[in-house]
Order: sequence, then structure tokens, then C-alpha cells
Amino acid sequence: MDRRMFLAFVLIFLILTGYPVLMQKFFPAPPPRQVEAVQEDGVADTADAPDEIQVTGSHGTGFEPPAAGSFDLAAPDITTAADALRFVDQPAERTVTVRTPLYELEISTKGGRIVSWKSFAYDSWEGGPVQLIPRDIPAVGSDAILFRGADLDLGSVVYSADRQILDLSGSGGSASLVLSAPTAGGLEIRKIFTFHPDLYGMEVDFVVAAAGDPGPALALTGAPDKVRFGWNQGLAPTERIQRLEDMSMRAVAKIGEDLQFKKLQDLKKSEEKVSGLWTGSVRFAGLQTRYFTATGIVPQEQGEPVEGTIRLGGDQERLIQSWTIEVPVRRGMGEEIAQARLDLFVGPQEAELLQSYGQGLEKSMELGWKLFRPLAEVVLWGMELMHRFIPNYGLIIIVFSILTKLMFYPLTKTSTQSMKKMQEIQPKMKALQEKYKNDKDKLNQEMMKLYREEKVNPAAGCLPLLVQSPVFIALYQALNHTISLRGQPFVLWIDDLSQPDAIAQLPFSLPFLGSDLNLLPILMAAATYFQTKLTPTSGAGGQMAMMNAMMPLIMIFFFYNMPSGLVLYWLVNTILQGYQMWQIHRTAAPAGEGAQVK
Repeated sequence: MDRRMFLAFVLIFLILTGYPVLMQKFFPAPPPRQVEAVQEDGVADTADAPDEIQVTGSHGTGFEPPAAGSFDLAAPDITTAADALRFVDQPAERTVTVRTPLYELEISTKGGRIVSWKSFAYDSWEGGPVQLIPRDIPAVGSDAILFRGADLDLGSVVYSADRQILDLSGSGGSASLVLSAPTAGGLEIRKIFTFHPDLYGMEVDFVVAAAGDPGPALALTGAPDKVRFGWNQGLAPTERIQRLEDMSMRAVAKIGEDLQFKKLQDLKKSEEKVSGLWTGSVRFAGLQTRYFTATGIVPQEQGEPVEGTIRLGGDQERLIQSWTIEVPVRRGMGEEIAQARLDLFVGPQEAELLQSYGQGLEKSMELGWKLFRPLAEVVLWGMELMHRFIPNYGLIIIVFSILTKLMFYPLTKTSTQSMKKMQEIQPKMKALQEKYKNDKDKLNQEMMKLYREEKVNPAAGCLPLLVQSPVFIALYQALNHTISLRGQPFVLWIDDLSQPDAIAQLPFSLPFLGSDLNLLPILMAAATYFQTKLTPTSGAGGQMAMMNAMMPLIMIFFFYNMPSGLVLYWLVNTILQGYQMWQIHRTAAPAGEGAQVK
């Protein structure tokens, strides 16, 4: 392999591995309208939360509450806002099961939290359905209703549920689960989940309704002003290679047109690194693993933006992230005093699926840096288009590799011919170097003159690799993060293109590689070795020979634990590259001579 190609590949490797770290460290994205430096995780540590409801704070504009003098407030048990908002007649905590054709989830009546979510469409690597909710989840939720004069924490309230099981698996229509809790002041708080049999998304409504005479409560607390929706359960890792999963897990928020990201890995350093508070036109907030997400989406009423607040946080002890979205309420009808809605999407990160919810939700998918993201999106679009005609994603990757090699064949041919020409003029170059070894300026002039006379461009050798680098980086990001490859087999031992192709477990662990015996990277290293034998070298010395010997080892180290779909692409690409070089040498060799290949 030519030295320039070797150095160019090493440069790509350094870009892939070092660029995100350097950008995060020295050029962090400025947060839009960050209103305060948050020194907490955004969700109260609820391990020792009291059973009673916390009523604190005050807020601005809202509906006009009834005048205090309009009601008899002499009742001894309702003299403060805390009295008016005290929950009464709370039942024992239980779990409600919701089943659709796509998933099954469980909701605890304490806080109305989703405590289990299992997919019917995606299997866990351990067997059985994927489980997105961690087992060690917080004891209470993080919802709240903010009245004009008080905050009503709903994290530890125990609701009454209107059903024990909600089964939509055999139904074509939508259905709702209603959780309700009355207060001493004549209010009823309702949390309503609406599910659809063919969608991963659901609607979550909070309703403040009259359960009697709400006058005393509203006179003391003021009218409902805002609702805070929250997700503090975190997300559970779902993939076998924990390292790849950890690199992808993060929290995301969109305010206006700006996206904010907080990586779970930063939570290991401090909670402050994953905390943030933003106000403005709130769009969505969510948590992401490599392939799944739990995202709250703010409905845009008649296309109008909703002004609110998003907070991202984390729990360092449990190593989970969280989000809350605070939005204003709408005036209700009849007995409903106020209402607020959030669309909640819990499911796979499929581009078309996320795009259907609007708000640019698909732009939150992990597809690498902005510079290469459009190309990665084109790659994904092309793969999905080919999947309509080719059922196997392994074959699609091979076809994709063939198409890219055909696309860049003219550059490859020019590069190979240039390197071969450089090899042929090596004796003349060495003669000039010997003749002008004490005069570097004269040597450079004579070398440039030689290049012009021989019509050689010394930079042409690395041109194809540099031009293909954006394509390779886009492919790396697309194949590494698309859920389309998850669980998709190819042939023989390759049973999941999103995972390394382990064929056996070694009785020992190799440094930096692990204990799995992955075959594709070894085959790719062998193909790389034979390709170096076909590549013309512009200066075949001991240093170049060492580079050629090291290149297969570098390829094994770099690709060993990569998804087998990505390694398959590079293996096919390497084989095709070698074949193209062989063809170019064969056709360029004079009649009766074989091409001299080193």
C-alpha cells in the first residue's frame, strides 16, 4: 500500500476517534437562551421522598381564580393551599398492564409511571422481548401541576385506575386508561393515557377537574397555570456490546430549531455535566439508546409554537438520565378546569417513523457530525429503497459497496496509474536526489521538472481515498446506528449485522479486543494484506515494507468489535479494490510483459 494512502487512512481513523472528543472539549455547542446554570439533575432525588404531596412556590399568569370571599373557607381542614391540594382516599398501589400488537407496558398507579416496556417486534440479545425500562427505577415520578400560587407534586400520589388491563392486541381502535386522584379541596387530578394499536406513540393528558366544589382550593392556590411532564426512569441498555451502547446513550432536547445533547458517559464525571435548563419554543425532550428512544413531544396547536421550559438531568447513583417538559395549560370545558397534553413516543429510532411525528424528531438520531449527516441520510435512504427489492441487508451492503466502487473507478484508475508511473521513475528520482543532495532548492526544482516531463502528479495517488473518505465516514455512521440492521442475518455464522460476527468464545481475553473470535475482521485483514501486494509503491524500502506489514494488524484492531455489517462493507470494498488494481495492471502491461507489482 502506498505511503500516502496509508497516512490518509490513519488520518481517517484519527478523525473518527478523536474529532468528537476534541469538539466536545474545545468547541461545545452554545445552549440557546440558557436561563440558569443548573447545579442539580433536574429531577429531585426521590429515594427518600415523603408520602405527602409537596406544595411550594408561586407562578405568574393563569386563569383568574374565584375570589376568596365567594366561598366559605371556614372549614377547619381547608385553611391553606397545602390543605386544599391534599389528596384523599388514595388506594393501594397496583400495576396496570397495557398490551398492543407492537408492545406491552406496565404503568404503576403511584405517580402514573411507566415501569415496564417490552417490544414484540425486537428481541433482546439475551432472548425474549427488548425491555427498555431499567429494573432499578426511581421510587416516584416527576410530574407536577403548577398552580398560580402553589406547586402540586404528583410524583408520589397513588391514583385510582379505571381498569386493570387494557388489551388492544385484537382491536382496531384506540383506547384510554384514566388515572384519577381527588383532593380535599374539591379538585380531581386525572392522568389519561391514550393508546393506538398501530402506533408506538401515545397521548398523555393531565386534566384538573371539579370533583365537587373547587372554590376553596382555587381561592387558596390560584388557578392551574402550567403542567410539568417528566421521565425519570432512564432507559435500559439493550445491546450485547456495552461499550457501543454507552457511546450512544444520551438525552436530547429541542428548543426552537436548536438541538441540545447530554451524553450519559458524562454523568460518570458529574451530574452537572448532563444538566441543563432552557426556556423558549419547546419542541421535544427525550432519552436515547443506540436504537431506541423515549421522547416527549409537545403538540403545536394550529402550528403555533408553545412557550415552555425543558430540563435535562441525571442520577449519578443509578446512572440514568431524565427529562421534564413544562408547558402552559389550556382552559377546559364543563367540569374540566384546565388541561395539558404531551405526545409520548417510546420505541425504535426509525427515520420514517420519527419523521411522521413532525418537529424534526428524526434529526435527533445519532448520525455523526453535521458535516457528514446529509450524506449519512442519503445512505440510509438508499438502503431502505434497495430493501424494497432486496430482502437481505447483507446483500444490500454488498450491492452498495459495488456501486460505490464503480462510482469511484475513474479516480482509482488514475491513482493506480499515477502510482505505477511514480514507481517507474524512481531511478531518475534517486539519481536527482544523489546529484543535488546538498542543494534542496535545486533538487525541488529538478523534481518538479521531472514530474512535468513524465506527466506525473505525485498527489494523485491518495486522491481517491481522500474523495471517498466522506462516503466511508457517512457509511460508518449510518451502518453503526441504523436499527434496520439490528437482528438482521446475512449468511452462515453472521446472524446479526448490527453486532460483531463472533463464531466462538475464547478461553482468554485479548487486550483491546475481548474474548470473542470474530471472523470477518480477520478475513478483511487478509484481504488488506493481498491488496498491499497489488498496490504499486513509489519507494519500496524497508519503511514501506513495515507499513504494508502493519496495515492488516491496524485493520483488525480498528474493525474487530465493529458491527459485522460495516466490516462486511469494508471487506467487499477491499476485495473489489484489489480486483480493480489487478485489472488496471493487466491492461496497462505491455504485450508480452506482466505488470510489475510489488
